[in-house]
Amino acid sequence: MTEDVETVPRNRTLDEAVRLMLGNGVDHVFVVEDGEPAAMVTRRKALMACYKTDAPVSEIPISGFSRGLESRVGPNETVLIAVGKLQRANLNCLPVVNGMTVEGVLTKDDVISNISSITSDMIEGNKRKDEWTDSSSDGD
Repeated sequence: MTEDVETVPRNRTLDEAVRLMLGNGVDHVFVVEDGEPAAMVTRRKALMACYKTDAPVSEIPISGFSRGLESRVGPNETVLIAVGKLQRANLNCLPVVNGMTVEGVLTKDDVISNISSITSDMIEGNKRKDEWTDSSSDGD
């Protein structure tokens, strides 16, 4: 998970969101409204807004983007659940939300760069599960 997230107020225009994405090398920014995360603007959503409106980014209001975080993952959910959510929603990232607080964002790059430790944890988890269910133990 990446803990540093970029935010843009809902009363701004898309150019500010795009400037944050390009300037910080990220593909998404969170829209905040009344201090709370209200939505996420992704590179894909920004491109779609430009295409559909045929307007400059400086004229596209952030307020035109839908409210809500369509897909999200909790801080205690497994990586497999998160990957499933990424795939089902056809997203490159998911906000990690704890209650109403965005704690970070899980990107496909995060998953890929940590795949060796993820698979090691899964293998270790299966070994422990096998130990618990081993019928040859003498019941100690």
